[in-house]
Amino acid sequence: MSKGGKRWGAGRPGWHVKAEQCLRLDVRHWQRDGLLAPGRMGEWEWRDATGHKVAGVTFTVTEGAVTLTRGGRLPSGVRGNVATLGAAACPPAGNIATQVLPITRTACHFGGDRPWFACPQCHRRAAVLYLRDHFGFACRPCAQVAYASQSEDAIARAWRCQGKVEGRLGAHGSKPPGMHRTTHAKLAAKISACEQRRLAALVAWLPSHRRPA
Repeated sequence: MSKGGKRWGAGRPGWHVKAEQCLRLDVRHWQRDGLLAPGRMGEWEWRDATGHKVAGVTFTVTEGAVTLTRGGRLPSGVRGNVATLGAAACPPAGNIATQVLPITRTACHFGGDRPWFACPQCHRRAAVLYLRDHFGFACRPCAQVAYASQSEDAIARAWRCQGKVEGRLGAHGSKPPGMHRTTHAKLAAKISACEQRRLAALVAWLPSHRRPA
């Protein structure tokens, strides 16, 4: 039986946990919100699409590292997470788990530097770390998670690409106010290209799955 995901004819979904289903930390969000300055502390929360808190960790920032403290078993299958900064630190309950996430920086071409998490498992730079209950936060390879798009076939990828493009347009593909006509034309061409790829994939799929007469 073949491994698959959304591929037509797949026997079962791919076995890897999907990155989109894991709680994650994005160092770019922390940098944007000014949380990487030594001495900062508080609570980092994950909220679902309705705004309800689904998990949280308290954090303390020191020179070159972020120390996280969490309690109990955090959910690792929550979808639509939106991370927001809590108003105040709130000590977690239950069994305490502490993890130190080193912070490294690389110089930018036009001055300043860019922060990265150093994966606690392999020590490689990573912008995003994913939570796995058996060893905490880690980079995507170490956490053994895959993107949902890696389980898609050509037709599903074309639909996803088209959806992203259509999200930039108005109703029924109209040009939003302020968008240049050339930009709108390029986006319309991308939609047409997605439709052509989807049709080509369908034509290639049909002969191999046609029932004998």
